[in-house]
Amino acid sequence: MNLILTLVALIPFVLLFFLIVIRKVPALKSMPLIWLLTVAITLALWKISVENFAASFLKAFFMTTEIMLIIFGAVLLIEVLKQKRQVEVIQKLMSSISPDARIQAIIIAWFFGALIEGIAGFGTPAALAAPLLVSIGFSPLLAVTTALISNSIPVSFGAAGTPILIGLAPLNLSGTEIGQITNLTAVFNSIAGLVIPIALVCLVIANSREKKRFSGFVKTIPFILFSWIVFIVPYYLVAHFVGPELPSIITGLFGLVIISLAAHYRILTPKRAIVFKRVSQKTPEFWKVMKSILPYLLIIAFLALTRIIPLIKTSLSSINLSWNNIFNTGVSYSFLPFYTPSFYFILSVIICFFIYKATGKDISISIKGAFSRIKIPFIALLFTIAFVQLLISSSNNASGIEGIPALLAESISLVSKGAYILISPFIGAFGAFIAGSNTVSNLLFGLLQSTTAKALGLSAILIISLQVAGGAVGNMIAIHNVIAANSVVGLKDSEGKVIRKTIIVAIIYSLALGILGLILAGIIL
Repeated sequence: MNLILTLVALIPFVLLFFLIVIRKVPALKSMPLIWLLTVAITLALWKISVENFAASFLKAFFMTTEIMLIIFGAVLLIEVLKQKRQVEVIQKLMSSISPDARIQAIIIAWFFGALIEGIAGFGTPAALAAPLLVSIGFSPLLAVTTALISNSIPVSFGAAGTPILIGLAPLNLSGTEIGQITNLTAVFNSIAGLVIPIALVCLVIANSREKKRFSGFVKTIPFILFSWIVFIVPYYLVAHFVGPELPSIITGLFGLVIISLAAHYRILTPKRAIVFKRVSQKTPEFWKVMKSILPYLLIIAFLALTRIIPLIKTSLSSINLSWNNIFNTGVSYSFLPFYTPSFYFILSVIICFFIYKATGKDISISIKGAFSRIKIPFIALLFTIAFVQLLISSSNNASGIEGIPALLAESISLVSKGAYILISPFIGAFGAFIAGSNTVSNLLFGLLQSTTAKALGLSAILIISLQVAGGAVGNMIAIHNVIAANSVVGLKDSEGKVIRKTIIVAIIYSLALGILGLILAGIIL
């Protein structure tokens, strides 16, 4: 292990943590600085070519534009709902289900988020859940934090199983091995996943005026356990008997119905509610409810049809705008205009323009409001993704040195030695932290984790499963996810505040995964 190179490779990450989390410097200012530092390091020591550097930045620009289109669609949806006073109906609907913010967080952030993650993935859940939480009285900071923390367990099977089916593709696994990894990942997430509803309830209580906070938590325990069981039973059963494509989708849909009914009829709910915004608890008329949630129903329907039905999926994903081998570097970018979630966000909004009978003024105000929300976040996100792409491109260099992500992961594995099982989920989380994607984390570190496991005499299936589960956890602290979620609710210069809250949950969750891995290894080995 080259200690000097490892320490140099760590500098951008140490600076990132110092500036954003400790010094609270906004990502708009800190990420360009971190990117410039990484440019200097990779050009000087890794000796990547100017063409490779340019290609990585160009790909980052395209990726940023694609992500911001999703955010624009989500923000535009909220702006339209506000203009046509549909937000008020949604507030009344949620209050009629339960006025308790603790219950609302579990329903919207966890179950609704799981459904959207299972269908679309790639940051879509926070883009929909966070503004919906704000509309019912959550502060923007609390809404973003709860949305990001919730978007963890479902991520392992997000986007119809993409993190496993695509993320682990380089390992050339057999169908049996994929089934074993899917099953074991579901076991890990099901047990460790109890952390999520506990964290959501604690966050809501901490941000409320509740004086008896411990009592407020204790009285919520029955509903926490109930929601956890409702989540993990279909989650595990579908993973075990069907595969990685449907666990999050089925869990989200099933859980939304069961938990909403339980909350409405006050089954296992606390007698005293924590309320952020008081509205009438009378259930709105059915047709008004359907009209207010129609955009969400349309988005879910469009995403489900285009991702689950093979013929439609194949047809739409075959329409491809791509640039392969940019500047002869091997870097490529592909955009699927009729498959990206942003297309269906915007299409749903356009349909609702007609249904809500929006005037030209309504449309103009909504579009201007949406654009004003995404201008500044675009720059922060651009340099964040450029930083990630530069790290990935560092493997294509003239120095013969391993790429920065692989070098750091290998160094961690060598230092950890006997504790590798405990460290393994943290490597997965680290991959998602820098890339903002469980799929990319698996692509970056899946082979390394498998190879290291075999070298240490450990079960490769066990270690890869911890990689997949850990990669899902990393989504809640990924800087690019934080910036994207903040931009949807108009939260400015608060990336550090969000990460300081989510990183605690991420560490606890990853540690729980590692301990479960150690326990299971004792049985296997």
